[in-house]
Amino acid sequence: MPTVFLTDGPSRKVQLGRRQIVLKQTTPRQMATAGRVSGTVIQALRWLGRQNVDGRVVATLRRNLSDADKKQLLEDLRYAPAWVADVMREIGQGSKA
Repeated sequence: MPTVFLTDGPSRKVQLGRRQIVLKQTTPRQMATAGRVSGTVIQALRWLGRQNVDGRVVATLRRNLSDADKKQLLEDLRYAPAWVADVMREIGQGSKA
């Protein structure tokens, strides 16, 4: 199974020994949160898909993210698709930050 990285450069595949790395071009909007917890949460929720994100997923993220992480989620809502932003808002509720 290849390892996939999002990039603002051109898409391409790189072979390193037996490992295949896929560089997949994405939008500047998705790159805006690269390297931040909110970017990881956005990509994870997109990967899971709307139909698989339930109260358990929200509870797990709430429990495992720090108040600073939750504050970052709320600050980065504009970079997420609407349904993901709704989930991020739900995760960030009740943060002390």
